[in-house]
Amino acid sequence: MTDESAGTEAPQPDDELETESRWITWRSTAARRFPGASAEEETAPEPFVSRRAFRRWCADAVRGLLDVQFRRPATRTILPLAYLLGLLFAFGIPIALTVLMWQVSALLGIFAALIAVPLGLSIAASVRLVLEFLVNASRLATRVEHISDLADDLFQALSDVAEPVNQLSEDVRAVQFWRFRRGGSRK
Repeated sequence: MTDESAGTEAPQPDDELETESRWITWRSTAARRFPGASAEEETAPEPFVSRRAFRRWCADAVRGLLDVQFRRPATRTILPLAYLLGLLFAFGIPIALTVLMWQVSALLGIFAALIAVPLGLSIAASVRLVLEFLVNASRLATRVEHISDLADDLFQALSDVAEPVNQLSEDVRAVQFWRFRRGGSRK
């Protein structure tokens, strides 16, 4: 048995490379779009590691706050600042409430001091939960955007394949393997 058969040709390497190159193009486009989301997760701001990192974080936070057009997401950059302000609020409110109640009455001051710790912890936990929800919503939005981009790329790749398949289907329909008879059936 030989590799060459009479009248049939082996597929040309160029045809296989063209199909493969479309797949590689699609994958490279998809890979190019996704690293933004994974890099964002890996490079979470660490402002308290060193002075240089703190200065850089401050500059990024100010840029994020001054970006009134919302051209770039600043959620992950401003998050430590929002958390620190939330913690100050969570412990400042109970302390201020306790001091105010001490000025009114000693009995109310004692009562305020008793509820100050649970109140401060509740506010701090609420701030933390809201900020974590915000971070998760940001991550989800990034992933949904990535999935949408992948769907667009997949649609384009399938459209590129559909045209040759439709042409091939029309060519196969044009070939008649049988003929229809007119008249009655055979007995």
